[in-house]
Amino acid sequence: MKPADDRSRSLPAALALVVLLIVYGSLFPFQWNFIAPQAFVWRGRVGLVDLVENVILFAPMGVLLGWAAQARGRWWIFFAGWLAAALVLAGVLQWLQKYLPRTPALSDVIFNMAGFVLGWGAGFAARWRVGHLLVRHQGWADADRFTLVLVALWGVAELYPLIPTLDVSSVARHIKSLWQQDLWQPRRMLTHAGMAVIGLSAAAHLARSARLAHRARALALAATVAVLAGKFLVVGQSPGMAVVLGIAGGWLLWRWFDTWAPGARWAATAWVALATFLLDAIWPWAWRTPPTDMAWMPFASSLSTWVQSAIPARAFECLCFGAIVWSTVRNGALLGGMTVCTAALALACEWAQRYLPTRTAEITSVVLAIGMGWLLSVCNSARGARKAGGVLPFSRE
Repeated sequence: MKPADDRSRSLPAALALVVLLIVYGSLFPFQWNFIAPQAFVWRGRVGLVDLVENVILFAPMGVLLGWAAQARGRWWIFFAGWLAAALVLAGVLQWLQKYLPRTPALSDVIFNMAGFVLGWGAGFAARWRVGHLLVRHQGWADADRFTLVLVALWGVAELYPLIPTLDVSSVARHIKSLWQQDLWQPRRMLTHAGMAVIGLSAAAHLARSARLAHRARALALAATVAVLAGKFLVVGQSPGMAVVLGIAGGWLLWRWFDTWAPGARWAATAWVALATFLLDAIWPWAWRTPPTDMAWMPFASSLSTWVQSAIPARAFECLCFGAIVWSTVRNGALLGGMTVCTAALALACEWAQRYLPTRTAEITSVVLAIGMGWLLSVCNSARGARKAGGVLPFSRE
């Protein structure tokens, strides 16, 4: 009964978080005007960006529920009920946009439902496929799930938008950046080195927790080569020699750490994650007076600017926060205490950014730090439930 109980707790919590993010993204900036509402657009032109954003908005909700439906009988009833609920949610949110500086439109509801259905299919198929793989490879059932999150965040922070290019001129431009950009860029070099150490530590531990310790270093090397190759094959990169040297230096630093005892290795990973975050958070180390105001609305700057520039920055922060909490908990720290300490660190850095030029102080980093701590607790609870239920024995370091 333990695994089922764990699922019954984690699904509503995850679903509530996803719905909260949907509501937040749909109703931002919460500037209500009930006196002169806008007209609802029943028919009109649809932009590509608007289509993609509305599909992506409801896709995570569909993935989550599709994954949960795979383990249920008569899943089509479960699907029909949640499709109706998602339709009501999308319709209400679009209707409320009449009173906001947004554009309420029927097309947005349709695209929201398309995202929900596509996400559902992806989640349903993913759990079915994962179940078959776990039967064939029992060791992966006991793998540390949170390391998958860290590896994914590393990939997003380094290679967003994750779209490979087939344009030879684009690849040539990326290669030319090796000698066209300045070699001496210490901040970029150290930042990418730190991200590489975090990502490689997660990749190696993923292999070891899946009973593939003999392939851990080979997997880490393959991940390094993949990221380096992606810097030249993914659109919008132009890395320069500083980034390449940073990633390669991160591999060498991780390789050295990996020869240490587990306790020292986890401590080193935590310190690297902390230094990497601080290097980015308090840059450019130049003070201004008077300070700017603190924005207490989460994700305010991300939603008010082009989303493609905000996603890598948020992925980078989540990577650092997740590595700090994960590595210190692996070394014996309390999860709740480390989550609070990491959130306090994020708040202190955001408060300091009020005095830094070209920076915007807001509460987003604190929310991300708490979210990463919560996500680690969910992953640990699910993994512990499997072990307690006798599904698989405890894996070794």
